[in-house]
Order: sequence, then structure tokens, then C-alpha cells
Amino acid sequence: MDPLFLGGLLLALLGIVVATLIDGNALGPLIAPSSFMLVTVATLGAGVMAYRLHELPAMPRAFARALRSDVPDTQETITLMGRLADTARRDGMLALEARIDEIDDRFVATGVQLLVDGVDEEVVQETLDIEIAAIDERHRRSIGFFRQLGGYAPTFGMVGTVIGLINMLGNLQDPSQLGRGMALALMTTFYGVLIANLVFNPVATRLDRLNQTEMSVLDIALDGLLTIRRGASPRGVIERLESYLPPSERLGVGDRLAPPQQIPAGVTGEAA
Repeated sequence: MDPLFLGGLLLALLGIVVATLIDGNALGPLIAPSSFMLVTVATLGAGVMAYRLHELPAMPRAFARALRSDVPDTQETITLMGRLADTARRDGMLALEARIDEIDDRFVATGVQLLVDGVDEEVVQETLDIEIAAIDERHRRSIGFFRQLGGYAPTFGMVGTVIGLINMLGNLQDPSQLGRGMALALMTTFYGVLIANLVFNPVATRLDRLNQTEMSVLDIALDGLLTIRRGASPRGVIERLESYLPPSERLGVGDRLAPPQQIPAGVTGEAA
């Protein structure tokens, strides 16, 4: 799990616990398995209703991706483009074919294969633009799923509260139980708000941020591939792509092309 995600979650829970104990309250009354079950099961049930069966397996993978924070590395992408440009300049465009198996990233591998095949620049751009749009669409589907769960959870919390109030009002023979009944009724609202704002909404926001980062890296990779297709030198490719970075993060041609010349492991964090 990403340390920042875990740290934020623990900090939020710490705030709730400390605030509860400062006022002299106990944590025991906040533990209600039935309320937790109602909110989580009903929320997930409502969430899957809007999706098709073949789309659902991507949701657990997206959740895991948010926890791990698989952020694509812009630096590795630029270095990869520079080394591919170096190979193309020294040995010709066809020499890139021998390096395709070394590239773990499907997007870049597809682009390099198009270059090797001698496809026109317009076709290369159109093909890779379609790939970028497809990746973005898959990611946004997962983002929308968790955003919907973040909206459903408080609603089902209110549903549980209404159910609790109905049961409480139907049993007014014992006034001493009214306070306990009211507390139990409100627990589902508590869990609904808590789960929405500590799990579903943060996961959706995190996935959105990861997607924005990946789209930026894919744009850089596309620009690099097209620049290589135009016959640019490694220096030209690297200097062009480093213009996407702030000056403090620009490594320069020497550092990026220094031996050993090994293809970076991967560029994108695409998992959906």
C-alpha cells in the first residue's frame, strides 16, 4: 500500500478516535457490525447494477492500483525515447525491431512496431491516439464506479437509520430503550459517511490523479515516437521531451544515454 494513502487513512481515523476520547466517550458504541454490513453490501449492490458483467473484474484491480499508486515514470519514458532514437540513428529504423521484446509497455511497443513497419506518420498518430483514448475510457469507467459508491454509501446510511427509527418507534413500550435504539439507528448514517469519505471518494480521486499522470506520460511517449519517425537525433528527441519537465528535473542527453543502454522496465501503470 502506498505510504501516503495509508498515512492519510490512519490520520483521519486517529482524529476520530482522539476526538471521541477527549470528550470522555467510549469507542465501543461506534462498533456496529450490522450497520457496517448494511452500508457496504447495499452500496456495492447498487454500484454493480450500473455495469456489465465483463466490466466488473477491472474494479478490484483499479482499487489495488489506487492503493499501490502505480504512477508512470516520466523520466523513464524520456530516457527510453532517447535510447530508441539513438538506436534508430546509429543502426536504422529497422534495428528497433530487435528491441521490441525488451519493452514491457504495450503502448510503446505498439508504436515502435509501427515505426519498424514504415507506417505513415498520420497513421501512427491516429493509431496511438485511439489507444490513448481507449486507456482513458477504461480508467474513467473505474473512476466513475468508485465515485458512484461514494455517493451511494451515505444514502444507504440514511436508509439504515430510517429502518432503525421505524423499529424503535414500533416498540415504545419500554422508554428506557429509546436512547439505545436511537443510537443504533444513527450508526448506519455514521458508517455511510465514514466509508464514503475514507474509502470510496479518496480512491476515486486517487485513480483520477493517476489517470491524469498516465495520460501525460502517454502524450510524451507519442510525441517521442513521432519525433523518432521524423528522423530526429537522440539529442533532439531528449531536448524536445524534456521541455515537458520543469528545469530542475531535466537530466540532459549525457545522463540519459550513458551506458548501460538498457530499456527501462515500463512506462505506464495501465492496469484496467
